[in-house]
Amino acid sequence: MPARIVKQNREIKELFRAKIREKVECERKEMHRHIDEEVPSWIRWAIRPLVEWRFNAVWARDAAKGEGGEDNAFLRFWLLLPNTWVLINDAVLEPEPGEFAQIDHVLIGPPGIFLIETKAWEGAFLGYKDVWKRKEGNSWVRCESPTKQNLRHKRLFTEWFKGLGLGLPGEPGKYIFPVVLFTRCRWLKVEECSMPVFRDGAELVGYLRRCTKERTMFSPEQVDAVARALTDAKPLYVQFGVERIEKVRTNKGKECVRVFSSKEKAELVRGMYVTRDRVVSRMFPDRHEVGWWCFYVNT
Repeated sequence: MPARIVKQNREIKELFRAKIREKVECERKEMHRHIDEEVPSWIRWAIRPLVEWRFNAVWARDAAKGEGGEDNAFLRFWLLLPNTWVLINDAVLEPEPGEFAQIDHVLIGPPGIFLIETKAWEGAFLGYKDVWKRKEGNSWVRCESPTKQNLRHKRLFTEWFKGLGLGLPGEPGKYIFPVVLFTRCRWLKVEECSMPVFRDGAELVGYLRRCTKERTMFSPEQVDAVARALTDAKPLYVQFGVERIEKVRTNKGKECVRVFSSKEKAELVRGMYVTRDRVVSRMFPDRHEVGWWCFYVNT
């Protein structure tokens, strides 16, 4: 039997999407504020449309998520892996307030958890020490780094994973493995990158099968526990039943988490950081806004 497929709740995922759109709009307003403050008025009229175009292009690219390349990869995973594996497509998490991880595929199996960043890019690509270039005409031009992007996913996923309490020995990094999969590129060369990079789904599945023979990290029960936790993941404000939650940095550079709720619920948010072995301060009320509770997080 092929790998099992589970999905995140559609209504919960739409809450994630709404929070992400809200974050995008906040970033857009902040971008315009910086332009108004830092760009001379005589050139502002020309700079603003260019920056707006770039901003929209980046978010449109992220929203597209590969334009079909993920579907091709999904079929490979589903058909070629046994049912000891669980596949979750398009997983969304909020491990930290306002920080979202949108992962093309999460594969959970006996050798661990594999975070798969899928790229349906066409053309020729070079990756060296996580710096990437694509061929344009006769030149090589710097482009987005899929390996750096997936390192961020690993960091956020690891923070989320720490709070599951599965009782596994050692650091969570021992169980979480980022990989990159290209599905349409014509030519690919990779050297000394921080994670494996593959040019088709069958090649990646062969790698996963070798990993299964080399090590067993999870029991079937632990595979199912991680899959359930991922499918039940919620935005933090829903998870803790608070009105708002945000992470800010003070003028002195301290990381501060602010929660608009009762003190009891804010303490639950603080407890999440304690569970993840983070050093946090005591809870205190915001000095300027009523209803907000705050605590510092040491980074």
